[in-house]
Amino acid sequence: MMRARTLAVLVVASSAAAQTPVILISVDTLRADHLSAYGYRAISTPNIDAVAQHGTSFANVNSQLPLTLPSHTSLFTSTYPFQNGIEENGQIVPASAVTLASVLQAHGYKTGAFIGSALLGREAGLTRGFDDYDSPFGASSAAAESPYSTRVRRDGAFVVRAANQWMAAHKGQPVFAFIHLFDLHAPYRLQQAEGSFLPATAGYDAELRYIDQLLGRFEQTLKQNGWWQRSLVVLVSDHGEGLGDHGEFSHGYFSYESTLHVPLILHWPDESPGYPARVNQPAGLIDVAPTILEYLHIPAPPSFVGTSLMKFDEAPPHAVFSESVYPRDQFGWAPLRTLRIGDFKLIEAPRAELYDLAKDPRELMNTVRMNAAEVTTLRSELTKLLARYQPHEQPAPAQPPESTRRALQSLGYLVGPPRNVNVTGGPDPKDRLAEFQLFEKSLDALYAHRFAAAKAGFQKLIAMDPAMTVAKQYFAESERMLK
Repeated sequence: MMRARTLAVLVVASSAAAQTPVILISVDTLRADHLSAYGYRAISTPNIDAVAQHGTSFANVNSQLPLTLPSHTSLFTSTYPFQNGIEENGQIVPASAVTLASVLQAHGYKTGAFIGSALLGREAGLTRGFDDYDSPFGASSAAAESPYSTRVRRDGAFVVRAANQWMAAHKGQPVFAFIHLFDLHAPYRLQQAEGSFLPATAGYDAELRYIDQLLGRFEQTLKQNGWWQRSLVVLVSDHGEGLGDHGEFSHGYFSYESTLHVPLILHWPDESPGYPARVNQPAGLIDVAPTILEYLHIPAPPSFVGTSLMKFDEAPPHAVFSESVYPRDQFGWAPLRTLRIGDFKLIEAPRAELYDLAKDPRELMNTVRMNAAEVTTLRSELTKLLARYQPHEQPAPAQPPESTRRALQSLGYLVGPPRNVNVTGGPDPKDRLAEFQLFEKSLDALYAHRFAAAKAGFQKLIAMDPAMTVAKQYFAESERMLK
């Protein structure tokens, strides 16, 4: 009799959890250490911090690749970038991909996405599983989009308004709402150095204050309408921003914590048990979808390779993989692969790096020569992980439509498919930082319509590295714009 009652209670609890609304908020380009909840003191982010009230903050979560589309693809499919083949912006997620949205849709959820940037527009392929995909980015006849154009990005206030309207129309139903806020991605509208789109801390923090206020108003609306009390709210980011750390101002080039370390905060529904307020166990964005499904008592599909975090700090540490292949794809330099287990993080490069993140969170002291045994262990685990999940055959990347190409270009990304995907060696990106910084400044000058400065910069790059095809392409573009 007791066993029957216990089973009945479990069935009721499972049924209730499976109907829990899920609200997933992705704040693009938000590095964890600029939130006051994660120890930042230059500004306060009280509304983002408030998500953690009756919630759990995960202190050590890393992006699998610091670019918008690849990172969100790993988030939704719980697969590694090298495994799913999406390693650059502008690629197209296969229609066959199994996503968090498609799993929830199959379990009776109404699903809606509200997108802040054309980088995640319909053409990117993440629409699978969504009943509604609010992405009002269309083609343009202009030769190049403005980085502020509504065809490229939209203010978070409009994204949140669309989400509120959709949720009001589905009140009383189990919903999965994905909200993507792009305001923190450069170029910044609130504070920006004249004539430059390169990220800077002052502009970054100004935008972050705006997002915090926006999310505060969103939280109030959710509370007034009864969503907040009964929803699982997940706040996360796809990647951080360099802001000058290690000589990187944007993201995608290196694989340091400035661009990989992201926040993950789960706000639990009112009826949830007393889960821990903080979890220190290292994890990845690849683990978020399995965590959501376990909370809902929905089995994860076999294609998901991430690990649910619902055991919190009780589970043994698992390996957290990240990569940066932009130097390889665009310049023919070495790719960067990283693996973290516990406090130690290995960056596999021609000149390998090892950091103890507990003692050296800013990664200023490379201890690779002092910890040979740790390097050997992490390198062995990295090799096993790459071999285990490497696909047998990778399809050729589909070409993005012209509207996506223009959106990429206007936001400072290189246009076109990866150029050097078969490169396995090449120079260490650390040794080519001066060339990359000059390339970024020249590209910035081009997009800011300072064509003479852009031409001079690309000309200097060609002199430094005659094999840099992409510099030649942009030199020709700068020269064309001057005529």
